[in-house]
Amino acid sequence: MNLKKIKKYLYLLIILLIASLNFNMFLKPLHLVTGGTQGLAIVLNSITKLSHSTLILIINLTMLILSYLLLSKKATLGTVLATFFYPLFVKLTNNIAFSFDILILNVITAGIISGFTNGYIYKLGFTAGGINTLGPIFNKYFHISVGTINFIINGIILFLGCFIFGFKDFFYSLIVLLINSIIINLVLYKKILNSNKIKK
Repeated sequence: MNLKKIKKYLYLLIILLIASLNFNMFLKPLHLVTGGTQGLAIVLNSITKLSHSTLILIINLTMLILSYLLLSKKATLGTVLATFFYPLFVKLTNNIAFSFDILILNVITAGIISGFTNGYIYKLGFTAGGINTLGPIFNKYFHISVGTINFIINGIILFLGCFIFGFKDFFYSLIVLLINSIIINLVLYKKILNSNKIKK
């Protein structure tokens, strides 16, 4: 393994650590169910009382196995590190607490950090895996677009979050999703501008 690949993996681990801090400091305590594995873990935790890290690991492992069986090995390899290290970091940072006195600042911060971490995971050539793995699977076998499947799945998770935690938390979750999308697009747009400098 050359130095560039080692650096990519180290960057990924740092990003996953930052994402886990964002989860424990903002997403989890504020019940910001933003879809995906994190949102599903927050919903399931309120029902099962299993720890968030355990739920994330179970979801990630299930999706990793489905990816290996139903998608390519290359697609699966890109999610291996996130599958195991993200729930580990969530567990290790579980007791770290921080929040601003103004609620909306916490919500905005959560959205910004989510956007940067998600965007740079894609920029490094990896994927976060988890529940969004269902998108490529449905696309391959049922010819339904990845965007449509992800919209439906995340919509269901958001609806469950609204049902369990109430409309106010649902509204703040939508703000996080909006900021997250804007930041991801900014990160990926920068990637397009500098695509000649990026070698995966």
